[in-house]
Amino acid sequence: MTVSSVSAIEEEERRIDAALDLENHNRDSVYNVPGYRPVRRELAHAPVRVSGELPADLDGAYLRNGTNSQFDNGRIRLHAFSGAGMIHQIQISSGSATYSNSYVRTPRFEAERAAGRESYPEFSDLVSGRPGADRIALTEEKIRQGLIPALGPLERTPGSTSVRYHHGRLYCLQETGYAFVLDTRVEDGRLIVDGRGRLETWAGEWEGPFSAHPRINPDNGDVYNLSVEPSGQIIAGLLHKGELAAQQVVHRQTPDTGEMGWLHDFFLTENHLVFADISVRRDPGGLLGPEGSVFRHDAGHRLRWGVLPRDFGPDTEVRWFTTGQAGTVWHVINAWERQGPRGSREIVLYSPVFPSYPSSVAIHTPEEPPAQVRTWVLDLDTGEVTDDRLLIDHGYERPSLNLNHVGRTSRYCYLLDEHGDGYMGKGVLKYDLVEEKEIGYLDYGDMYGGEALFVPRPTASSEDDGYLLDLLMDDHRAELVVIDARTMTELARLHLPQRVPFGVHAGWLDSAEIAALAS
Repeated sequence: MTVSSVSAIEEEERRIDAALDLENHNRDSVYNVPGYRPVRRELAHAPVRVSGELPADLDGAYLRNGTNSQFDNGRIRLHAFSGAGMIHQIQISSGSATYSNSYVRTPRFEAERAAGRESYPEFSDLVSGRPGADRIALTEEKIRQGLIPALGPLERTPGSTSVRYHHGRLYCLQETGYAFVLDTRVEDGRLIVDGRGRLETWAGEWEGPFSAHPRINPDNGDVYNLSVEPSGQIIAGLLHKGELAAQQVVHRQTPDTGEMGWLHDFFLTENHLVFADISVRRDPGGLLGPEGSVFRHDAGHRLRWGVLPRDFGPDTEVRWFTTGQAGTVWHVINAWERQGPRGSREIVLYSPVFPSYPSSVAIHTPEEPPAQVRTWVLDLDTGEVTDDRLLIDHGYERPSLNLNHVGRTSRYCYLLDEHGDGYMGKGVLKYDLVEEKEIGYLDYGDMYGGEALFVPRPTASSEDDGYLLDLLMDDHRAELVVIDARTMTELARLHLPQRVPFGVHAGWLDSAEIAALAS
């Protein structure tokens, strides 16, 4: 695209806005519900009312990330993935709690705040047909002419998907861009996060998108990352104590149907990294096609699992294990290695999988189909998938587990119940992976949950000895529920001073980790 003057660019922008038909589209959008509407008031350690009784040993901070548009009259189509990031923090100590929230003030956030509107492509542009393609092209022209800051694709991250702690630092992550490190301080025992920070490339060693779900080795704290670039390259990296220890680009065989749509989550086992090559394919030309989306479910592309050794090198090749059906994965449960009945080396996997997926990527809405919980066994000696079974035919997703058991034989997982109207989760199921049975369920009543985060007790005596924390939301209020993970009974609710928009991924910082953020 070549537009010769500022006035011509403004005219082109108006034309694109008209073609997107924003008012009518957003009025009828499945995302036009109160739960997705943003909040603008930023609070700092506002008191929280508690009902029930907080456990005496629950001491730390719960943080949840999520999108929250900063504009009242946004000039984008609504989508769960569109908008700035916002951190919601509930700090708990000695039976009381406070609430804080702040925008994630990335370079993109600051550039768009100065402009007074969205300046860079949003996820919704990838599913908006030709107007979305035109908006993406116009952004590059505006950068070429110096009309907006020249943020590269990886620098445009809103840092809006997850929040993770590692080695005294707090990261906001969104897998299309760099990691964003939050500035933190502690005053009188209170964790202060105001959303400011910086993009992290580890002195230029990491040049690629950083996963929203890096996996941490519970034995030594090493962090493994897998991301996929639009070129179809898999970028694998290892972080040791906050320093990038290794990075390699692993080229995979690209099937004729195109590139994988996304790589959102993956497994870490004792010796391997395992990731899904999903049945949703990515084709930028699809924006101009009949579905008007870069994403397309290919029923003929069977889900396959890629296996890399943890000690990957520059010549490492992915080993592929093809399953018997199409499938798309957002979040995995757990995987571990074992010896098979005939002495073979095996990896057993557990994960929710979507048998089909809409090209609109209508995640967290009634238009998203229900997932199924499945298990697979990969035989590393023969290269075959020796087990491929359905465990639960119900819409459970966004699993959690005791993270001290990542990559190890584990028994329990906690699955969010998305079945029903499809907005967020209406309850949480405790599931026994060993006996393959449901063993407990808590109904959230008239509120929605985003993810039941497992927090182990400091003196835990068993895998499920701990608490589940979930931020519950409805049109007018938000509450943090505290659940006994062993008995699946509610212990306490923390009634926040303002509502929180729908969102998903959270993290927990114990008191020692909070202290480490102060240094």
